Amino acid sequence: MLLAALWKLAPSFPQNVVLFLFANAVLLAVAARNVNDFARRLGWPAPLSAAAAIAGTLSLPLLMLASLVLSEVLFLTLLLPLLVAAERLVRDDPGWKRAAVIGLAAGALALVRTHAVAAIAGVVIVLLARRRWRAAACVAAGACVALLPWQLWVTLHERSIPAPLSGSYGSYLGWFFDGVAGGGSTFVLRTAATNLAHVTALFADRVAPWTPAWARITSVAVAGCLLAAGIIRQRHRLPVTIAFFVCYVGVVLVWPFTPWRFLWAVWPIPVVLMLEGARACVSGRLPLTRGALPLRIALVSAAALVGIGAVGAEVKAYRTRAWTEPARNASREIAPLMRWVAQRTRQGDVLLADGESMVYLFTGRQAMPPVPFTAAEYVVPRTLDADARSLEELLSRYPVRYLLTVVPSTRVTAANLAARDQNGAPRLHEIDELVGGAVFEVERR
Repeated sequence: MLLAALWKLAPSFPQNVVLFLFANAVLLAVAARNVNDFARRLGWPAPLSAAAAIAGTLSLPLLMLASLVLSEVLFLTLLLPLLVAAERLVRDDPGWKRAAVIGLAAGALALVRTHAVAAIAGVVIVLLARRRWRAAACVAAGACVALLPWQLWVTLHERSIPAPLSGSYGSYLGWFFDGVAGGGSTFVLRTAATNLAHVTALFADRVAPWTPAWARITSVAVAGCLLAAGIIRQRHRLPVTIAFFVCYVGVVLVWPFTPWRFLWAVWPIPVVLMLEGARACVSGRLPLTRGALPLRIALVSAAALVGIGAVGAEVKAYRTRAWTEPARNASREIAPLMRWVAQRTRQGDVLLADGESMVYLFTGRQAMPPVPFTAAEYVVPRTLDADARSLEELLSRYPVRYLLTVVPSTRVTAANLAARDQNGAPRLHEIDELVGGAVFEVERR
């Protein structure tokens, strides 16, 4: 809805991308102010709160997200005020109306990023733990009011999407449960193991940019301890925030998708909690450090190592403008395909193409993904036969003229299909090469 409003203000694409990115910059500034206010509520001095805001929002994770037209920056900007309001709800017990409004706001946030269901769960869990049944029910009801219309619309229209396109354009939950149905508990466990490895590596890149493995492992372990210490220290003051964070991490681990966007979307929260853990170590407020000066010195030294690593990682990121890498890499991969479409196709041609949304936006050609997008492929690669069956269905169902791909496996699938005797079905002919891929023309008999 936000992008639609901005598009109305500046309808000329791609020139309006500048406006979208400017909106992200404004949202990031608001998010920085929200992080500062959030830290001040913990009783932090103003310089430390400002440092947390800068470290949380002007570091690589949020700069990377802000340089792309994605929803995470808006999500973070809205998340922190919601958590503050939810903490007040839990602390002050203002009544059922406030609880319903909090639930409505949390449901609306889940329409920005689906993973915000963790915010709903966090508030409800804390209220249930405190035996405030009525307030928990009102939060859940408010969230349902926000989410139910969209979920009903998706359910009613789910069957209108052909199976090969359902992964790209269908329901998130249907996509996820299809993966669970096909792989069972093994699929969930393998997804969690894969994502845990990814999250650990992402964390290491931010706090331990060292080459020796032992240094990376040590720094990550210390950062994890600081995070745990911050959670322990603030478990009474920030019960909703901590419940949300735990639920959010749980969702990220079992969600079959590369987790970098999901982790970076809440990056200021672990930053604040790690700084709180470091404060506890320095002040000796942790139970283990009271009266144990050698242990306290060791913990402070370990925390300093993490701080040095984090600063080093950010200095390197600023030197190389690392936040621009995703956009540059994506452009480099898809640019040959886009140029071919712009120069060699006609208005009205229907295409099967990688990056189909970009093809439509930049060229006006109607396009669809050439292969299905499934949850199961996150841990078990799709077979060429399965891709070929999906491709045959799309070619038979839609008046496709060209198939363009820069993905080697998709090129192999199309080439294998082109070599078959199709018995009157549409046939593929490779007519041109792209960097890493090819262009196929569809022949219909």
